[in-house]
Amino acid sequence: MSQKKINALLCIFFISPFSYAEDNWTTLQASYQQVNLTGFSRARDDMVLSTEVAGKVKKVFVDVGDVIANHGNVSCLDDTFSKIDISSTKNEIELAKIDIIYYKKQVDRYSELERKKNISVNQLDDMQRQLATAKRIEKSKHLLKQYQQETLKRHCIKSPAGWLVEERYVDPGQWLDIGSPVVKVGNYTKLLVPFALSVDELNALKSMHQNLTVWLPEYKQHVPASIERISPAFDDKSRKIQVDLLLEKNLPVQRGGLRVNLTLQLPEPDNIFLIDKKALDNRFEESWLKNKQGKSLRVEFLGRIENNQIRIQSPSLKAGDQFKIIHP
Repeated sequence: MSQKKINALLCIFFISPFSYAEDNWTTLQASYQQVNLTGFSRARDDMVLSTEVAGKVKKVFVDVGDVIANHGNVSCLDDTFSKIDISSTKNEIELAKIDIIYYKKQVDRYSELERKKNISVNQLDDMQRQLATAKRIEKSKHLLKQYQQETLKRHCIKSPAGWLVEERYVDPGQWLDIGSPVVKVGNYTKLLVPFALSVDELNALKSMHQNLTVWLPEYKQHVPASIERISPAFDDKSRKIQVDLLLEKNLPVQRGGLRVNLTLQLPEPDNIFLIDKKALDNRFEESWLKNKQGKSLRVEFLGRIENNQIRIQSPSLKAGDQFKIIHP
């Protein structure tokens, strides 16, 4: 026999048993039950913007559905009287400065006279008191001006830029009291989707949160999601836990009411597994698997699923066990 033939036979002898072991055994897998849940999107945050001052509406810059511009202005009230008050206060500050200059000169003059004993100490003290009073008046007027300027700013109601207007409550010319609602705005750059989950469903969600995605059927698109918050409360009636998912990337549209499908894989009860159907041996209306020790183990056949896998049940098996493929 030639050397080439001998080498070929040696290769078959040593390699084929290992190839047989790899190709003719299948691994038992834990079985999971697929649960499909549906939720609807809503704004990440929303708020009603109200007036902090009373006045007549001068301008309204937005309407329902508008995106808030970078300046953030929603509406402005008439600020005529606030501007007049500020001008008046500025004038009073200038008057106080004139008094301070005058009393400083008087204090210097009285100090020299008192040194020469031409006036009493009481007269000098009185002039110093008037100087101090003028300085206090100037400071109080500066504080009043700051207050008035801050009040002037509050004549314009502002919203975070990029938010959407959900409702509008005012029109130009309308009188508003302090605390009157102006608009309702929402943050739709990020969407929340609330779900009510059982304990098992919540555990399944937590286990996949690193690679969590949801399906938007209206747009035929998967988008990434994350767990925003889990309520510590428990609903006695539904026996569910409130969980909010956050969507902020790859959103096809920014609005509430998007249908969102969440798919969870829940582990089935113990002793239920998945295995390749080619490993199942049906004899005398019973189902068997053969392990690596050559022993046949009886199992209960529960049905078929996709990808040539079947569901079986047996209390003597565990995930990871290997069994022989008997049907090529």
